[in-house]
Amino acid sequence: MAASSPRRQFLTSLALVAAGTGLSALAMRGVRLPFMPEPRHVSHQATHRSGTFAVAADGAFFVRDDEASLLWRAFEPEPRLQVTGRFDLHLDNIHPDAVLTPSPGVVNLEERIDGLNRRVTGEIKDIPQGVLHWHVPFADEFTFAAIGDTGGDRELAWTLERAQALGAKFLLLIGDIYYQPGDDQNALKHLSSSPLPVYAAIGNHDVVRTWDRQLLHWFEESVGPRNSIFRLGGIQFVNLDTATDTIPWSAGQRGVLLSQMPHLSENPGIRDYVVFSHRPITDLRPPEQQPTDHSIENFGEGEWLRSELLNRGVRNILNGHIHASIERDDQGLHTFIAGEGMAHLDIVRSRGEAAWFDGPEQRQARILMADVRPQEPVRYRWENLLMPLAAHCNTRLRDDMAREQGHFDALLNHLESLCGPTA
Repeated sequence: MAASSPRRQFLTSLALVAAGTGLSALAMRGVRLPFMPEPRHVSHQATHRSGTFAVAADGAFFVRDDEASLLWRAFEPEPRLQVTGRFDLHLDNIHPDAVLTPSPGVVNLEERIDGLNRRVTGEIKDIPQGVLHWHVPFADEFTFAAIGDTGGDRELAWTLERAQALGAKFLLLIGDIYYQPGDDQNALKHLSSSPLPVYAAIGNHDVVRTWDRQLLHWFEESVGPRNSIFRLGGIQFVNLDTATDTIPWSAGQRGVLLSQMPHLSENPGIRDYVVFSHRPITDLRPPEQQPTDHSIENFGEGEWLRSELLNRGVRNILNGHIHASIERDDQGLHTFIAGEGMAHLDIVRSRGEAAWFDGPEQRQARILMADVRPQEPVRYRWENLLMPLAAHCNTRLRDDMAREQGHFDALLNHLESLCGPTA
């Protein structure tokens, strides 16, 4: 019995070391609340099932493959793909005006453009790998739009159209695309036919927890990464995941990204940061308009994030989550809340009267626009969203408006005549 004691002690010590290592690794990776480990990063590399070619991407992520191609989605305007072999690939979410520049050694190159989608075929000759790099002609001067909380149905489709009509070259979609079953497929349909590229932050509704485990990571596998950075025209865009609380605050991909982000004054060629994430650090509404806590919680996570951003020279942050259009200084960090992607305020103000929508000057819902000009910081402005009533033909709106005292019956009657009883 005594002889087995050292062995038992050894096994106990080994178990404690393993547990400590596991806890340390979990702390570095981060835990999200409600409890779940931070999801693993989606792949930026892929080899075709045939084994004849491979791609490693900077600014795009792998979606899937088929019999002939590897399919990718860009999450920045000027992605760069390293390719080997005789390749055949699809790249979605590229501006129609973007120009492909291949490196030497890429031969027999053919590119077909269909809206935001590119199909590129070619071959690498005499070198191990080649590079495909897209450049946009408007890099130094452009306009972009930002809005959140669109859902994945007709409101999203209208928001995409409106952003382009206002001159945006791309849209920052600030979370909450998934509100109801089917929004994942509807969103992908509208994003694939969008008139302009979309770079999205993940929202709390986009962390879908259902019996269908395929939905748990649908955002990362189909829409875009939860944390990312891209540069364009002297502006650095920073996408941060605030969809759920994180413990420790500095853990996971968000923590790594922030730890590598220099102060603005020490970032060569960058004159302004555009940080966009879903939940705001502070609920900027008056206290009487705050029925629930709609800010980053977790006993100081918001204060930590504000400090991290201010210490890096960030002046502005773009958020959604609150279904309103608000801007205000939040202890040195100018905060824009652009969360009217479903334009519910217009519905409430109309009191169900169709004629109200005939006057654009009466509209309340807005979309945030931003202008980038050479050698200047980003300048922000608000524009009316002007969402038509027909964009609200869905069951979710009827459920939401049931909470609006005095408006629901009139609205429901009108929507039934406009959209039909099955809308």
